[in-house]
Order: sequence, then structure tokens, then C-alpha cells
Amino acid sequence: MMKPFISRLFILTLCLTPVTLITTSQPSWGESERNESIETTIQQLTEVAKTQTEQGRSQQAIDSWEQVLDIAQQHNKKNLQAFALVGLGLNYHELQQPATALEYYQQALPMAKQSGDRRVVGATLNNMGASYQSLGQYQEALTYYQRALPIIQQVDKPTDMAKTLNNIGEIHGITGKRATALQYYQEALHIAQKVGDPLLEQEIRNNIAQMGN
Repeated sequence: MMKPFISRLFILTLCLTPVTLITTSQPSWGESERNESIETTIQQLTEVAKTQTEQGRSQQAIDSWEQVLDIAQQHNKKNLQAFALVGLGLNYHELQQPATALEYYQQALPMAKQSGDRRVVGATLNNMGASYQSLGQYQEALTYYQRALPIIQQVDKPTDMAKTLNNIGEIHGITGKRATALQYYQEALHIAQKVGDPLLEQEIRNNIAQMGN
């Protein structure tokens, strides 16, 4: 079975808002200094987690994302919690533990929706689809890919759009709908060519070629 594309774009474009601790009055000098220290810690931990994820050091990345998640939970930062949960899911998927990955994505989705960050919502839905695909639950996978598609389109992330279209094509190919699969692959290929991503383009071309076998 072909390996579905996982959305990593949320990691590469992660932009954290500062942690704001709720106080009933103007924060004192000591409180401001503490807040700045927390923000610095979050930024440093997140950068470490991102780097480890990008380098494929999944077990180390999991440890780092868990630290990020712990701080986010302490300060009730829903957006940051969603980022960390998706980061954890992504690394468990890379360790070929899609069921565990799915559990983290399921936790992340309502938080991502609550925070209003559609980038994270789209990435989470796509990655949930990939987990279901890896588990052989193809109808569930298709449902989540199709939910991800319009959101990714709204946030104008063409590379992720191509990946999700490709993933939808894979499901149709696996379930014997070859003509429909080719339509999605061709659309994905067109976008990959347009954005100038030769590696993505080649992977999609490989998937198209497999349809002829």
C-alpha cells in the first residue's frame, strides 16, 4: 500500500503568540519577568521539537512535544496545545503507530477549532485521514481527507492541497475506482507543477504510474 502524505506545513510555519497570564491588575515587574521567561521557554522547546521532527528523530521529538504540551496545558493555551498534540501525532505516525497518532489528532481537533487556526484544523484532518488509511479504514480516511480539502484551500496552502488531493486519489485507487483516482492525481500533479515542488511532483507521478500496473 502506498504511504499517505502527512501534513507537516503547520510545523514549518509555526508562529506562536506570546503566553499571556491572566491577572486582575497590572502585572508587577516580577510577574512580567516570569511571563517573558515562560514565553522564552516555550519558543526554545518548540524550536527543539520542530527540529527533531524535521530530522526524523521521532522519539526525542515526542519528549520535547510533551514538554510543550505540559506548559500549554498549565497556561490554558489551546492553540499551542493543538500544535503540540499534532506534533505528537505526527511523530507517532512516523514510528508506525497510527492508532496512537490518531488519538492525539482526535484531542487536537476540537482545540484547533476553538483557537480558530484553520491551518492546524486542515493539517489535523488530513493527518487523521492518513492514520485511518494506515489502519485500513478507507472510508473513514476518505471522509477526513474530504473534510480537510476545503479548509486547506481556504488557507491557500497549495502544497498541502496537492498532498490531500493525492491522498484522496490513493483511497479511490485502493478501493478500485481507478478513473476517479486518476482525476485526483492529475489535479494534485498540476498544483505540484505550478508551485515548483519537484519531489512532490515525482511522488505523484509514481502514484499515477502505479495505476497502470
